[in-house]
Amino acid sequence: MYISVLSAVETALWDLTGKALGMPVYQLLGGKFRDKIRVYCDTGAYRETDTSAEAFGKSAKKAVDMGFNAVKYDIDERNDPNKYDAYNWTASQGELERMYNQIAGVRKAVGPKVDICVDMHGRYDMTTGRRVAKMMEPLNLLFLEEPIPAENPEAYKQIREASNTPICAGENHYLAHGFRKLLEIGAVDIIMPDLQKAGGLGEGQRIANLANLYYVPFAPHMVASYLGAMASSHVCASVPNFLILEWQIYFHEEPMFKEIVTFDGPMVDKGFIPLSNKPGIGVEINEEGMKKYAPKDVPFFV
Repeated sequence: MYISVLSAVETALWDLTGKALGMPVYQLLGGKFRDKIRVYCDTGAYRETDTSAEAFGKSAKKAVDMGFNAVKYDIDERNDPNKYDAYNWTASQGELERMYNQIAGVRKAVGPKVDICVDMHGRYDMTTGRRVAKMMEPLNLLFLEEPIPAENPEAYKQIREASNTPICAGENHYLAHGFRKLLEIGAVDIIMPDLQKAGGLGEGQRIANLANLYYVPFAPHMVASYLGAMASSHVCASVPNFLILEWQIYFHEEPMFKEIVTFDGPMVDKGFIPLSNKPGIGVEINEEGMKKYAPKDVPFFV
């Protein structure tokens, strides 16, 4: 939590500095390699009551029709009736079958050229992670995210070495130091720091540059508002090894996410965030919108 709070302050200081100097944040970070930032759409299908292969495929097709060329799905279902028990981290054969069928439904719906990302939220053991990675090889994933908890890089390495499915981790690692061992021992194929909690924008660039020494792509995790998405985009623009950034379907489904910010142009266009050239981050907080959605009877801080 301490580093997450520091990340917010650090990001705000980049915004203020950019406004003071009349420069976008990417320029303060040394310039840009790209004008638009590719994103994958986290479809949120896990929140639906119907998590069948057909339902997953339908939501994937919807995302592609919206212009996205990459999608993400969660396959860790806490209430899966096939689970051995609530505390066992080993997936049963029934769970494995359900996982494969769900993502096979996505691949069938979107065809071979759309990228598919899969998240397991660190809820399984190394044996299951290894089996899922191997099992998913025919579906040609962009990456398999956090099959096991974050703490053991050596276990990640065992999973990575057992399969051709790219393994991704990093949303629960902090500061550049937290990524050092992952990279040194070759534990992951892709890193995904969350720039809203890993140390901020400057530290995010440092993490990306560290990964670049090992020729490892940088694909930040992002579950924030559009302010956080654009802040992350400035870092993504400033490094050569950027792969893809997370994008949430709730930006399109919940009016709050457009009402709490002010910005120019579309949030996303055909699967890419147009990079802002305005001074600072380029997205402002709309205080009236924030007040509209603030919890009742809780003081509003300005």
